[in-house]
Amino acid sequence: MGGGGDERGEWEAAVREEVGVGGWWDDPDGDELRARFKAFTGQRRDWPQPKLLFWKGLLLRVARRLRLCSAPARLVLGVWFARPGGLTPLCLPQVLEEMRADGEILLKSELIDPTTGSLYQLVRRMSQMAVISKQPIAQDDILMFKSLIEERAAEIVDQLRNSHWTSTCIVTISKFNAFFHGQEDSHVALCYLTQCGKARYIVDRRQDSVEGVKFSLMAAQVPAVSKLDHNTLHLILTEEKLQQQLDVLDRQWQISRRRALVSFKSGDKQSAYRYVRQSKLFSESRKRCTPLLERVEEVISLIASAETTKKVNEAIKVSIQAMNEHHVSVEEVNEHLKEVDDLVATQREIDAALGSVILQSMDSEENIEEEFMKLEAELQDEFPHVQEDPVSHANEELPNDEDVDSLSNNLSNIKLEAI
Repeated sequence: MGGGGDERGEWEAAVREEVGVGGWWDDPDGDELRARFKAFTGQRRDWPQPKLLFWKGLLLRVARRLRLCSAPARLVLGVWFARPGGLTPLCLPQVLEEMRADGEILLKSELIDPTTGSLYQLVRRMSQMAVISKQPIAQDDILMFKSLIEERAAEIVDQLRNSHWTSTCIVTISKFNAFFHGQEDSHVALCYLTQCGKARYIVDRRQDSVEGVKFSLMAAQVPAVSKLDHNTLHLILTEEKLQQQLDVLDRQWQISRRRALVSFKSGDKQSAYRYVRQSKLFSESRKRCTPLLERVEEVISLIASAETTKKVNEAIKVSIQAMNEHHVSVEEVNEHLKEVDDLVATQREIDAALGSVILQSMDSEENIEEEFMKLEAELQDEFPHVQEDPVSHANEELPNDEDVDSLSNNLSNIKLEAI
């Protein structure tokens, strides 16, 4: 982040929201402000714990309000909490060092950049192991707030879970950057998440350089990047480009139709006809673009299904092996399953009995039918397009491990071009 007037206003507003309006913050000559801004003594045991916790909490709350996961040290130390006359908290450098010692703050210079080569990363790891003492935080350091990055990573995973049903998910680097406040913030987050195993950086330089990030949607660490992941990334990038192109065509189509109507009402029939022809051209382009987008989405879905099937097959093999090791027979498993079915049947009888009591409280069957028809009409208005039931695909033939490998090899030769 730079030091522009708009950003300075954002920092001041965020700080004021956290410390409150009026009071000690707006009284530069007051005793309370000077006591909070006063430097700590040289002895750690003499530091007032409430004061230390106050600045720790305030710093993280301001950064969270600004949607930041990192910030330059020079801004935190000299700009964020500066008061009129250049007064800054003299205790803040010691607070940052304390947070760094507790692992709450990391420096960008201490992280390993996953976008660099493997040899450079190895040298960085060796040099970090050789370092005995840490250097104090410098003005040009970038501070990374560990808890805020982990919060943001949890938010990202929650969003991806809503649209993906696989254990992992791949996003393009542009979509990953959109989750953060600026390029610097997203890059620092990528360095930390890859270093702790919560994400994997993907890059494919076979043709144009394509970058992406692989997330784990489960508690486990992210698996290693495979050849299939590279092909999936290419398809996802193509899908995003096609969707962007389709959105542009939709906007142009709508604009042309509005302009045609305005021109026709104003009596300019020649312009109206020209806009009508433009809208037809945009409509035809949409019709050509939509099937291609659907084909790409279908291939991506097929890859996800293949990966899930492979994991299911592996789980079945593991379960069979565990049953053999623990001398559990299939008959015993079926017997337990039958007991579970009996319990489920009993619960259904109870639910049915409770449901009958509720229905008896209605005035008549006609009232029930009327309420149902009203609810059905509301649902049809709210959800006019009902998606196909995924259960109908339960009996379809699923791809095996050889299909996954074959699909991976075939995808390497796919060339999808946008219109």
